Amino acid sequence: MPRIFDVAIVGAGPAGSATAIALARSGYDVALIDKQIFPREKLCGDFVNPINWPTFRDLGVEERLLAQPHTRVTGFRITSYCGASAAATFSQLNQNRSFGLGIRRAQLDHVLLQRAEEAGVTIRTGQRVKQISKHSKEWQLDMGAGESWRAKILVGADGRNSWVAQQLGMNTRAAMRGRSIGFQTRIHGSGGTDGQIEIHLFPGGYAGLVGVGDGTASLGLAIDKRILPRVGVDEFLLTERLAKNPYLKSVLEPREKVDGFRAAYPVYFPKRRSFADAVVLVGDAARVTEPITGEGICFAMRSGMLAAETLDRALRQGDLSANYLRTYEQTCARTLRSRVLLNSLLRFAIYRPALVHPLIRWSARNNGLLGALVNAVCVPATVH
Repeated sequence: MPRIFDVAIVGAGPAGSATAIALARSGYDVALIDKQIFPREKLCGDFVNPINWPTFRDLGVEERLLAQPHTRVTGFRITSYCGASAAATFSQLNQNRSFGLGIRRAQLDHVLLQRAEEAGVTIRTGQRVKQISKHSKEWQLDMGAGESWRAKILVGADGRNSWVAQQLGMNTRAAMRGRSIGFQTRIHGSGGTDGQIEIHLFPGGYAGLVGVGDGTASLGLAIDKRILPRVGVDEFLLTERLAKNPYLKSVLEPREKVDGFRAAYPVYFPKRRSFADAVVLVGDAARVTEPITGEGICFAMRSGMLAAETLDRALRQGDLSANYLRTYEQTCARTLRSRVLLNSLLRFAIYRPALVHPLIRWSARNNGLLGALVNAVCVPATVH
């Protein structure tokens, strides 16, 4: 006989774990499934924006994260490949912590997964769902080897190239294409970040650099795919692009300190529909926001918790229709609108050096504008 749950969630990153924790605390029987075994590495900038603290506190993982190897990030610096540089510090408002974290995603995601298990969630990692089908009013998940699970509601939390979205026809051709490719490498040594999250501009893209508290720094970057060669990508990135920025050039020498690059595509693509009958998508599976401001984890967890609130109401009222679950997408859009808009404006600007370089030079002399922008991005706002 198949195991039966109220909700089955595919994908155990921040969005999936946050959804699972919130639903389990409301008394639901929840399954959380991921094809990877945790802790696992994840291509990410490894910067936790200070805006996440209220959500971490709500999920009960704040102190556990601080117990992991990390770097306290108290400020922001941006540089251009023409040599300009400007910096600002985070302000402390509303009794929230005034610092972010440089922490490896493997540790962050594992802490959230452990919290989900403690909340009573049934965890299955290292398990790829073979097939999804609908039987009467329940979803059936074929787990392989003759095992199947059933659930009233299915949640796709499996990332930008969501397998769940593909299986249910919730993707479009446009949603699978993108302009930029993301890369990440690890630098042995702090990278000279000194407690800052740094954004370094180079021709065709930008890079984020942050120490992660274990003797290494994470270097994540996004670059226009049209300028990449077919072969020798690592060498091209190191010599033809990153080294054009004098600050990055100093960090990346000597090169034996730098690991190979890992890639992810696309970095950004348009919003996709995130609901159907008895289905919702959360996190990157619903919408990818290019992580210029380090808000990707915030958007993922907040979307998961908002989904949990909608699913709680839907289960109580016995209405799992797409028409009812549409309120989840509407609530996400309303709650995150200002931050998504700001992030989109920054994304527009950062690929246009003619706009950004003069602002960096001006901010180096008068950091009022940069300080206000940094606080708009990093100071937690009321989310309930």
